[in-house]
Amino acid sequence: MEDNLMTLTTEERNPRTMDMSHMEAGEIAAVMNEEDYRCAAAVKEALPQIVNVIDTCISTISGGGRVFFIGAAHSGYLGLLDGYETNATFGTENQFIPIVAGHFSDIMKTEGGAEDSAESGKADLEAYGIDEKDYCIGLSASGRTPYPIGALTYARKCGTRTAAIINNYDTLLGRVVDDVVELVAGAEVITGSTRLKAGTCMKMALNMITTVTMVKLGKVYSNLMIEVPPVSDKMRKRLLYILQQASGCTKERAKELMEETEYDIKLALLMAKKSIGLEQAIKVFEECGGDINRVI
Repeated sequence: MEDNLMTLTTEERNPRTMDMSHMEAGEIAAVMNEEDYRCAAAVKEALPQIVNVIDTCISTISGGGRVFFIGAAHSGYLGLLDGYETNATFGTENQFIPIVAGHFSDIMKTEGGAEDSAESGKADLEAYGIDEKDYCIGLSASGRTPYPIGALTYARKCGTRTAAIINNYDTLLGRVVDDVVELVAGAEVITGSTRLKAGTCMKMALNMITTVTMVKLGKVYSNLMIEVPPVSDKMRKRLLYILQQASGCTKERAKELMEETEYDIKLALLMAKKSIGLEQAIKVFEECGGDINRVI
């Protein structure tokens, strides 16, 4: 397959913004807003493929494996953001692991050329000792970036299932993975600036992948977060509110339960909903494998 960057949809010129440099700010904002509607449509078209990736993430984590997001530049940053945010939202640890080209410590100083090395992609992933229990997802707007291609090619040799989220059709990266999600929303308002619609599409898909996976793994009760780490005053107040909403108890009772369980909201919720003590709540929690949705 020929690698021709200039033939990609993400590199096309958008006819609606040919005069952008002479348009009023309000006109540009209006066009961008209208163009962004195409992102939701592109994601909707790819929902079956996204759900397939979600199902694999669920089975991977349930089986003790890890899910890796691997990318460069903006695509890599989106994987980094979602990987890290799952920790704050769902209390995860080493379940979603982002790998970004360049080993940056400062996002503003990332080495731009790092994305051009397939060998670096392989080496960075190899350092994690992946095996058949894991799942590796490459992120690339163009679908031609050497860094994730090198990483995912290596992953398949290790017997690891692979996927790619891409913003073009029929790409080099798509040809080296098991599962392909193609999110194509058309030409960007600024030619080739894939942090715009391509990035929005990818973030929407990543939101679904991490969120639905965590919901199906018992990290949510009703539509409430029940794995929020109590690491700050804001988080502890949120947990009190969540317990009140989930159980209907008073603020005072919620505080008593949270203090008794040392801010373990799952145990507190079991105690409130089933009218049981801490010892019995621990027993029920163990019997349901930590997924309280099975018992309340």
